[in-house]
Amino acid sequence: MFRGYLSVNRSLATCVALSLAFVASQAEAADSYPRRAGYLISNPHNYWDSNYQKDIAGLDIAIISSYPNWGASVGTTTEAAVKQIKAKNPNTRVFLYVIPESQIYPVSSTWSGLGSKLDSQKWWLYPSGSSGSKVVSDTGSTNFILNITNYAKTDSSGQRLNQWFASYMADQIYKPAPSIDGFFTDSLYWKPRKDGDWNLDGKSDSQNSDTVRQWYRQGWASYIAALRSKMPGKKQIANVADWGDTSAVLTELNGKLDGGLMEGMLGKSWSTEASAGWAAMMARYRKTMGALGGEKLAIFHAVGTPTDYQGFRYGLTSTLMDNGYFAYNSTTTSSGKYYGVPHFDEYNVDLGSANGGPSTSAWKSGVYRRDFANGIALVNPKGNGTKTVTLDGSFKKISGTQVPAINNGATVTSVTLNDRDGIILLRTSTSTTKTPISPESFSVQ
Repeated sequence: MFRGYLSVNRSLATCVALSLAFVASQAEAADSYPRRAGYLISNPHNYWDSNYQKDIAGLDIAIISSYPNWGASVGTTTEAAVKQIKAKNPNTRVFLYVIPESQIYPVSSTWSGLGSKLDSQKWWLYPSGSSGSKVVSDTGSTNFILNITNYAKTDSSGQRLNQWFASYMADQIYKPAPSIDGFFTDSLYWKPRKDGDWNLDGKSDSQNSDTVRQWYRQGWASYIAALRSKMPGKKQIANVADWGDTSAVLTELNGKLDGGLMEGMLGKSWSTEASAGWAAMMARYRKTMGALGGEKLAIFHAVGTPTDYQGFRYGLTSTLMDNGYFAYNSTTTSSGKYYGVPHFDEYNVDLGSANGGPSTSAWKSGVYRRDFANGIALVNPKGNGTKTVTLDGSFKKISGTQVPAINNGATVTSVTLNDRDGIILLRTSTSTTKTPISPESFSVQ
């Protein structure tokens, strides 16, 4: 498999592995390492821009926004943009953003018939019964929660919100863009975040009730099943930011999704690593990975500045300790918090396949290591202090332009890692550098 602007030459073994990954129902993704993803849902939604398309085509997975008549003002469509991205890199998987957990009220007229349907069916969550003030979401004062459970009223066709919404979105944005790889559903959490009358018995139900949480997961499971029915052969991934909670019960959701975004694993005020440390973050990562089905397209998401090279390496190498994809959003972009594809030297490296399973214990002096066909990744966890480790032979640092003191192509037999740092090193006997992206083919937003 190749990525945009990268060498298309792969060994026969890699090609065979790729074929098997599509055949095996529970196979993990066959993308080589490091695996890249982009969470690109913020304004401007200018996916028609050729430079932006080139950036997106450098990714393995891209999550973008879509809505009816997107691109009409510039004479394009979502389907056209997706095809243009895939023409640059056929292996970039593109997912369209949807959110049935809550909606802004009043609902935008862009979504024809959605607002009137939600109102007429009383599919909003209310404190008691199915009327009165709607329950506000924790994502904003104009967002209101929908009743995703199987207790929501059925419409004239016998569908509840979770079934109808899947059908509606498939009609509105999937059917006009059949080249997409699937949907990305936001806020598909294991428990509700607000109290409300979820079972419509006239009394408010606590979000902390195990029974209510089970209703919530059952509702999501029905939604996923409806999506699969309406979008046969397509992947379904979601924002599963809380699936890694130590208390998370995932019984009804286990194996139901093909992938999930672990939003804010690093860089947010509420990131687990900030409060509980690296080990807790990695436990969260692995619990989520274990609950996914299909190809397990787990996305480790971090935010930071595009010049925080150490922070970037720390996130990337932490991701490399397991089989996920790394998504990095810039906190300095003026357009939106989830816009643009910052470029880093490490993205030009092809580590190839992993030589073994995930790294779950320290290799040396508290530093973790994982071996790949073409190199190794090391990560020094938070709180471990600066460490110098001796390598088992000679390795090469990658050649780059961003951090000359580190990415200088030097051959080394030991490396020093700061606290909260990581590094990729290449095997000296193999040429492992991908064809670099030219300066014209990417832009730092």
